[in-house]
Amino acid sequence: MRIEKRDKQGVTVVISGSKASDLLDGLLAHPELGDIAGELAEKLQAAGVQTPPASDHVRHEYAPPLTH
Repeated sequence: MRIEKRDKQGVTVVISGSKASDLLDGLLAHPELGDIAGELAEKLQAAGVQTPPASDHVRHEYAPPLTH
């Protein structure tokens, strides 16, 4: 992320698509972050950013602790 423009009215930042998608996903997952986070999420969505697709299957495996 880099700051492209900054003035008294606001800040314009440039961020990659994948990072913007991850940011939106995090903002939507945590509504307790407040109004500013909600506004940012709305602006990201208005700019066409979408959350990353959910993975089809997450595989979890148990590995017992090593004994020496």
